[in-house]
Amino acid sequence: MAARHVACAGAIQRVATGSDGRIVAIGTEERVFNRYQRRAIALRDGGCVIPGCGVPAGWSEIHHVTEHVRGGPTHTDNAVLLCWYHHRFLDRIGWQLRMNNGVPELKGPPWHGTDHRWRAATTSPVRLKKRAKRILTT
Repeated sequence: MAARHVACAGAIQRVATGSDGRIVAIGTEERVFNRYQRRAIALRDGGCVIPGCGVPAGWSEIHHVTEHVRGGPTHTDNAVLLCWYHHRFLDRIGWQLRMNNGVPELKGPPWHGTDHRWRAATTSPVRLKKRAKRILTT
């Protein structure tokens, strides 16, 4: 479990060396989100997307919704911000994540209320403002 978390956080890079110690290959897979992607994801999500968490974007980690090892791309349409706790224990605490046209959606675990529908994460000030404008114009 810890190895999966470390791999998801991007702390592993493949380096192949020859018998003489010379570096012969460096893994260049783009599985780690760059700073521009991180800024965009932070703007969209605002912080940890789990309702009630409140951990800001600067203290959050980026999670591949479809794991990189399972073919998930390192793209903003496949990423959400999660705090360390929710990132590490997501599969154990029952929250489900998916992306819907580039927008993260969550479904709560059985112990979280009675309405177990997919809902868009709405912690971003930009998304909340757009949502409020939509409501006011209807």
